[in-house]
Amino acid sequence: MSESKSGWMTKHKNKLIAFVICIGIILVCLSVLIRHYRRPAFSEDLISMMENKALDIRFLWRGETKPSGKVGILAIDEKSLQRFGRWPIARKDYEPAFKNLKKMGAEWVGFDVVWSEPERPLLQDIKVNVEEIKNAAPDNLGAVVKDQLQQIETAMAASIGDQSVATMISEYEKIVMGYFYYASKTESQALGATPFKGLDLMLDSAIQALILPDGMEVKDFHGLKAYGVVGNTPFISASGQNFAFFNNESDSDAIMRWVTLVKEMDGNLMPSLSLKLASKILGREIVTFFDNSGITEISLMNPDDDQDLIKIPVDHHGRGRILINHYGPDKTLPHFSLADVYDDTLSDADKAKLKGMSLVLGPTAIAINDQRANPFDAGVNGVENHAAVVDNVLSGNFMRRTEKIFLTEMLVVIGVGIVFAPIMVFGKAVFSGIAALFFIIGYYYFDKFFWFQKGEWVYIGMPFIEISSLYISTTLYKYITEERDKKKIKGALGLYLSPDIANEVAQDPDALKLGGNRKELTVFFSDVRGFTTISEGLSAEQLGKLMNDYFTPMAELIQQSRGTLDKYIGDAIMAFWGAPASLPNHADAAAHTCIKMLFALDRIKADFKARQLPPVDIGIGLNTGFMSVGNFGSPQRFCYTVMGDSVNLAARLEGATKEYGIKIMISEFTKKALTDPSFFIRDLDDIRVKGKLKPVNVFDVMRPDVLPNENQIRNLIGEFELGRAAYKQQDWKKANKHFLACMTLKPDDAPSDLYLRRIEELSVQPHVPEWDGVYVFTHK
Repeated sequence: MSESKSGWMTKHKNKLIAFVICIGIILVCLSVLIRHYRRPAFSEDLISMMENKALDIRFLWRGETKPSGKVGILAIDEKSLQRFGRWPIARKDYEPAFKNLKKMGAEWVGFDVVWSEPERPLLQDIKVNVEEIKNAAPDNLGAVVKDQLQQIETAMAASIGDQSVATMISEYEKIVMGYFYYASKTESQALGATPFKGLDLMLDSAIQALILPDGMEVKDFHGLKAYGVVGNTPFISASGQNFAFFNNESDSDAIMRWVTLVKEMDGNLMPSLSLKLASKILGREIVTFFDNSGITEISLMNPDDDQDLIKIPVDHHGRGRILINHYGPDKTLPHFSLADVYDDTLSDADKAKLKGMSLVLGPTAIAINDQRANPFDAGVNGVENHAAVVDNVLSGNFMRRTEKIFLTEMLVVIGVGIVFAPIMVFGKAVFSGIAALFFIIGYYYFDKFFWFQKGEWVYIGMPFIEISSLYISTTLYKYITEERDKKKIKGALGLYLSPDIANEVAQDPDALKLGGNRKELTVFFSDVRGFTTISEGLSAEQLGKLMNDYFTPMAELIQQSRGTLDKYIGDAIMAFWGAPASLPNHADAAAHTCIKMLFALDRIKADFKARQLPPVDIGIGLNTGFMSVGNFGSPQRFCYTVMGDSVNLAARLEGATKEYGIKIMISEFTKKALTDPSFFIRDLDDIRVKGKLKPVNVFDVMRPDVLPNENQIRNLIGEFELGRAAYKQQDWKKANKHFLACMTLKPDDAPSDLYLRRIEELSVQPHVPEWDGVYVFTHK
């Protein structure tokens, strides 16, 4: 690998690792999804449980929907138990109710009940005339007793109730009789099931239209197997023509989401109550299609046109289950009390609803406890699920989860990864979080309007987990690595930046990237006067201690004013304001810091004097201008500094302070950048520093305590600047007068003394035409 590539890898190492984490999450999500698709038909996993709950939530947020009105519930409710006085209800009481039902124009009725044992009649139900036996003539006694015994035997063989039910079924005709199956061999053996082969009538009602793969039979598909059935008594069954099972199997959390439409036993495919009832209502035949994995499709075929099919979507595992499109909580489908039908006390409106409606007869009374939870209600009666499926089929209002949707779900997972991985890696945490939130909300509404409301169950949990995992993992990784990098940066920056600026830069490490930016800053140079002399009189330890005691307060002042301590150059200090963190009034901050340094220097001098150390004095140069600022050097070693002509000028100004005997010299550019009017500044000179052709106007920033009061300082500045004006006009006499006035106000004013000496020299020389008054420095 070339050095440039190695450097690039090192620079972007954290982002590359974050990308690897994202790719890992995407692959894990895909593999979990694929494994879920391939799981065994009867198993459930975390994906199933999560998506089941997400489905329930979508049903709840969708709210109740209005059923077609073609299917209702004939309810054995609390009112019916009170009316008939017991449970089970006497079988003879059903016949009058069904006679009234037929008069009202109801259509097909499916039975979610079974009479698996003969009814044991009560004595009063057996029509035996004891008095007739007692009063019978001796010659006729045998015949009378024989007749009465025949009635008893008939009642014992088939009670009046059983006879009544049989009559009701044969007269009403449009009835699908119910039975139930055992789902396991152990259960069947323990509880005792009726052998299927003995139920010839049920065999006749089993599904005959099967489309099977070559060489296979229904019994080869173990996922459909039942291990015995319990049906109505032979006497009752003989009166019927249509039979179906009414088992319902809930998911592991006890919520009904699916209904099994078919089961196999002894090579016969048995229909569910919902499927059989729907086929009879529509006048169609049930056709079941298989492939090697199981049932692929269940359709209701028009017997007059085998191409006219109503396709019922079933699960992709081949188990022949339909996903219930629930309409709402208990009693969302119309309910009619069996007691009201029996007494013919239904309202005219209910009778009008019943005309042409098909029903499912089943218990709804709480005491009977036939409750199966759905997403809307934990107390929905089991009969509701049968009726809901029948209504789904009749109205075509299906909820589908087909195999074709799997590709879409996998593409969504891949797409989420491709789109959001770069956002998570390169985006700020807040932006990434907002993007993830917008996706979750947007995907939910997309699913709601384009899939769920159209009856397609598409997994939304996995994309939500994926994007959440991408966000959490990348944010956590970036937090850990960035915090580590920030600590390193803050540790390094803390040596030459104020803590608050170090914090700002640590938040945006790119501010310290290798290379420079052009920016307007104020740069500072200071130097200790006579450092060579001082160092000669001290030991190395004493000199080091002296310089540390001087540098420490000066560095603190720079950092406190949000300045950047660039470097120590021997006894000199270099600093600047305005980078790496922006500072709007950087010139003011720098000038105020210089004044504070002079006061700090007074305390340092007093301390040094008390310790019998040599006195120190300093000169300061300030310049404001555009310069290059950034990390200069190489990737292996660099420093954060400033470069350019503006920096060089500041260094020249610091050196020029010795010439004028002042502490702080600023350029005309810094003077222009100052916004605080509280400074005491006098126009010092126009100079041309070594190596430059263009002159620079320089100024003296004076301490506020240079004279006893502000008026005296203002007078000094005024006299000095009048002297400067006369000086530039070569009016030596007038200039001399003003500078002498300055010396009167401040006898030790070095700049005034300098100008008096210059005037003394220049006044004896010839007048120079077009003289610009610029002083040229021939040394640095």
